[in-house]
Amino acid sequence: MENIAFVLVLFAAVMHAGWNAMVKINTAPLIAISMMFGFIMLAGLVILPWLPSLDKSLWPWLGLSLLAHLGYKIYLLRAFRLGDFSQAYPIARGSAPVWVLLVSFLLGTESLASLSLGQTLGVAIVTLGIISLAPWRQVHIHGPVLVAALITGLWVAAYTLIDGYVVASGGSFLAYVGWLFILDGLVINVYALYRHGGELGAAYRKHWRLAALGGAFSVAAYTISLWAMTVLPVAMVAALRETSVLAAVLLAVVWLREPLDSRQYIAATTICVGLLVLKLA
Repeated sequence: MENIAFVLVLFAAVMHAGWNAMVKINTAPLIAISMMFGFIMLAGLVILPWLPSLDKSLWPWLGLSLLAHLGYKIYLLRAFRLGDFSQAYPIARGSAPVWVLLVSFLLGTESLASLSLGQTLGVAIVTLGIISLAPWRQVHIHGPVLVAALITGLWVAAYTLIDGYVVASGGSFLAYVGWLFILDGLVINVYALYRHGGELGAAYRKHWRLAALGGAFSVAAYTISLWAMTVLPVAMVAALRETSVLAAVLLAVVWLREPLDSRQYIAATTICVGLLVLKLA
């Protein structure tokens, strides 16, 4: 089961890179994300009658998770606005496993205590490779990009730890995921409506097919990651999931014909070495 979870999380990383690339729909990034999660919300509402009830004790955790997911989206878009995608995305996603490790070690959570020395080393190597994909010379010049990206990673770590705790505590996995997707879609669409007004409806009519596909990718990717947290340590899942950065780079090379420089080749190789260490540890 652990081997299956390992492979599925890597597959989820590819889907995560895919839906993030779809944010580049020809409209405001906030609207693009809102449309994707709007379709996720609709899917959740359709299956809601067949979901088990969510335990009352989990609703406060769900509220905290929704706050963290909203913070992640706001700061990710802020980082994209301040700098290039190639600057912000690797730092935002690559710093998340570091935050997860630090917070989990400080809190002494059981899921992180189960990491062996080899697995911890693997997480560190993967994270180093991911962060190395970012053009740090440019980021140093644009300090606000670095700050926004690191805060984004902190929000990612927050909802990763919250959701990981819930699914590992034995709560109803399907009920929690269903309500998370429904309310997350509602929150981000209300926020987008507040920021952009009627533009949101027009974008839905124009880009609904691509938004629905991006929403499907997002649902599949995060559901797999949450399930994997019941099988693997949270920090390992966090590191594996953030290999979406490598997937995004590979997609850019294959589809967009963008060349890789020597630094990116080294970073990609480092990620692969870290994955190998994780698998063999």
